Amino acid sequence: MTEKEQNEVIIEIGGSPDECGVSLCIYGEELVPGEISELLRCLPTSSHLRGERKGPRSPAFDRGAWILETRGEPPMIPEVLTRKLLMMVPSDPEIWKQLHDKFEIQIRYGIHMSGWNKGFGLSRQIIEWIKILRADIEFDIYTYEEEENV
Repeated sequence: MTEKEQNEVIIEIGGSPDECGVSLCIYGEELVPGEISELLRCLPTSSHLRGERKGPRSPAFDRGAWILETRGEPPMIPEVLTRKLLMMVPSDPEIWKQLHDKFEIQIRYGIHMSGWNKGFGLSRQIIEWIKILRADIEFDIYTYEEEENV
């Protein structure tokens, strides 16, 4: 057996996701992105009004959106990315109550991974922080087969 064959990784098990995106999303039919930016003292990564289109042939959006996103690869695990995202917006519960009364608020995780048995956790502190935002939590998980060595 050659040294290369001895050092060849056959499969990886466990660990953090290969890539993660965390987004704070605020949606509503009457949402005006500029008003949300002013209230949160932060510009979104992307936004649109109800009725706008992504492109000339795209259907019109049925509601407005204000989205703030952060992305990373290990060692930027979801916990760290969530903390980074939440530090960009105010933590005043009254602001979030006001937003929650008018709009839908979500924290969305886009998790990308190959292999199997990968995962992550969120600390009690992050969960309490999300609770202040009155946000639902959504997970979009994308798995990819590992490339076979031929």
